[in-house]
Amino acid sequence: MTQTPSASIVAALMSLARDLTVFAQDHTTASLAELEQAVLEQVRAQLPKVLEATISVATPSLQGEQRPRRQTCLTCGQSRRCRSWRKRQVQTVCGRISLTRTWYVCTSCGRGWSPTDEALGIAAQQRVSAGFEAYLVRLGAVTSFRDAVTVLELLSGWHVSPETVRQHTETAGRLSELQQQEAIGQVERTGESFQPDEPAPGHLVVETDGVMVRFRDGWHEVKLGVVGGQVAGQLSALSFVAAREPPDRFGPRLLTEAARRDALTPIGWVNPVAEIATMRHVTVLGDGAAWIWNLADEHFGTRTEIVDYYHACEHLWKVANSVFGAATPAASAWARPLSDALLTAGVAPVRTALTRLSSSDPTGAEVLRQEREYFRKNAARMDYPTFRALGLPIGSGAVESAAKYLVQARMKRPGSRWSDAGAQAILTLRSHFLSHPSLVA
Repeated sequence: MTQTPSASIVAALMSLARDLTVFAQDHTTASLAELEQAVLEQVRAQLPKVLEATISVATPSLQGEQRPRRQTCLTCGQSRRCRSWRKRQVQTVCGRISLTRTWYVCTSCGRGWSPTDEALGIAAQQRVSAGFEAYLVRLGAVTSFRDAVTVLELLSGWHVSPETVRQHTETAGRLSELQQQEAIGQVERTGESFQPDEPAPGHLVVETDGVMVRFRDGWHEVKLGVVGGQVAGQLSALSFVAAREPPDRFGPRLLTEAARRDALTPIGWVNPVAEIATMRHVTVLGDGAAWIWNLADEHFGTRTEIVDYYHACEHLWKVANSVFGAATPAASAWARPLSDALLTAGVAPVRTALTRLSSSDPTGAEVLRQEREYFRKNAARMDYPTFRALGLPIGSGAVESAAKYLVQARMKRPGSRWSDAGAQAILTLRSHFLSHPSLVA
């Protein structure tokens, strides 16, 4: 069916057409860059009017030919007449729009409302549209609030203050963190995730590590977890969690994300009568820190624990540099063959070499003692030949990379000093966006 175009929409578009025609006729030798900028500026100038006209057509309560009808108060059920017409401005992705809409007040319960606001989904005191807020939140999560202002103005022509970006970003982050805490509580209470599952493909892998961030009261460790699926030797479909919190609180957070990726789905039953299930096998990778294995032991059942191979090699080089001298040929001659042996033959040759090694220097002797203990405690986690044969990952590169692009790229900018609440809001947002890359905000 053919529709007659709205006169108000046509008028806004005709105004744009006239302005562009005049500019084009007055600039017949203009370059592409000049014409491009002119069109962009003219379109931006007219977009609010086009949106206002479109809203007026789509929203019956704004159509002037209709007399305001009585409205029923949703609080007390009384029928009320229109009290007045009120103007309201909202910043949108199309620019700042102005709406003059009916306003009702219930004299019984004191509730005030506008049918237009309710129809458009605009909350009380809301100054920006959901679309524009998505811009602010995404930019505030990606870069500094000051840089976000510059990028927004460059790409859209609209200016806001860094404080506006901060407020919207941190508010969104706090809401996301509340949702995260609700999910954590659900898993702790029931052992199940209420969120829609996104099963990790192939073999379920969990990597975790820590990275230092400067807060207002000094430097503190932010713990970071990565969950993904190992398929044909490649880790894919990654998701993330990050927080400044002790292991006993970070463990449930990491488990909740793993549960969302299908870690708590029963794959068999040890005792069906007692409802004791076998869960999906998990591979946990870490740098050897005790808190990681304690966390894994508390929260994951059937699992394989693996020390990141490159961290293990760093411990070998620490011994070599302490005993033979830093960066000396002798240190290299001792550490390089053992690094290769660790990969191909496992930890036994390394432990034998450490047993045979000695140092007369007190510092070297202490390092040697510590590293013997490190390789003893983590021997089962360094069975790299077996892990490789099973197709399991032996490197925690995913969490190492995430420490850089999820945490450090945003949190460790020059001069940054984070409050606890502000840091967690940004960490939760960045984790959410990186875990769901298709989301706008």
